[in-house]
Amino acid sequence: MLYYLPMELEDKQLPLSLAELLESSDESSIKAYILIKADPKEIASIMLALSTFEGIRTADVVTGPYDIIVYAEVPDQYELGRLVINKIHSLEGVKEAITCVVVKI
Repeated sequence: MLYYLPMELEDKQLPLSLAELLESSDESSIKAYILIKADPKEIASIMLALSTFEGIRTADVVTGPYDIIVYAEVPDQYELGRLVINKIHSLEGVKEAITCVVVKI
């Protein structure tokens, strides 16, 4: 599990609740969950690569129809597109990546 915390949350106990994570976010940023299907043999190397990408706040290996769920926060939709299309989709072993943008209701 990877966590990248803003400075104001560094002293908090992990894991953070979803509410704490969302409250720490900049209101003007784009937040998204990225659901990744991956080759099981490549999951470790994908997780290592994800840990180097700016904008990724958490990444977890999970059970179910997806193998990895990423929570990302980036300044705008262009940065989100670059993260998903140029970086995540280009990783060896990534079969599919579905981006779910967070909305407020």
